[in-house]
Amino acid sequence: MWRALRSFLSAGPRYVSRERFGQERDTGAASRTAVIALAATDYDREILTFVSQAEAWAIHFAESRVEAWDAVHRYGSPVILYDRDWPDAEWRSTVQAFASSPQRPCVIMASRVADDYLWQELIRCGGHDLLAKPLRVEDVSRAVKLAMSYWASARAAMTIAKPTVTVRGLR
Repeated sequence: MWRALRSFLSAGPRYVSRERFGQERDTGAASRTAVIALAATDYDREILTFVSQAEAWAIHFAESRVEAWDAVHRYGSPVILYDRDWPDAEWRSTVQAFASSPQRPCVIMASRVADDYLWQELIRCGGHDLLAKPLRVEDVSRAVKLAMSYWASARAAMTIAKPTVTVRGLR
């Protein structure tokens, strides 16, 4: 019986600790781009951790929407990964709040239901992309890279100096 239990536990996904967003696991995480995640399951956390180790970004798991909001502003995060099934949250208002924040992060939502209707609704609410659950490494990597590229382009466009118009007699 113990052998069966041990084999069952070792065959499943490894447990990923629920680190708070202020605590970083590796020392190089401070030099990497921060990605904030509101992931509801340990499997999602494991996938996100695995992908972040292979990419040039550091994953920070938040335990609440308020904690995620603080982390976005603390780390200047360009991307938020949000689970549609997050407890005690209505996804439309959450996506709108994150997308309209001063940092303007790209919100990527993960959902068990990922159809065209949901994707269009997400875009209307200010979201960036939709991932189907269960998460797949290549999908997460692609979506985050595209979001970071889009965010960087949008920031660069905002910082281009606008020509100043002077009116004779006014400065």
